[in-house]
Amino acid sequence: MTHSSSAKTAQPHIPARTYLIVFGWLAVMTAIEVLVAASALPESIKVSLLVTVAIIKAALVVLYYMHLRYDSFWYWIILLVPVFFVLLLGRYLILR
Repeated sequence: MTHSSSAKTAQPHIPARTYLIVFGWLAVMTAIEVLVAASALPESIKVSLLVTVAIIKAALVVLYYMHLRYDSFWYWIILLVPVFFVLLLGRYLILR
């Protein structure tokens, strides 16, 4: 069974250097998370910093390793609609 080339979408070539740079940033942010978790900061500041770094790391993974940065607008919709409902549910559970 062969597939026609018109069924494939053209993806830009992403150099290995980009992946290594993103990997470096993820490693640095992981080290920051470890340092923040081990620090004597107040719990509310710790949690805020850790959540912020985790969101940035998740965005880097989604954008570069899952190639969402180079995909169509509809993939963004497929990602953001469930994220919206998770945030809505989280807000409901926190304020409950």
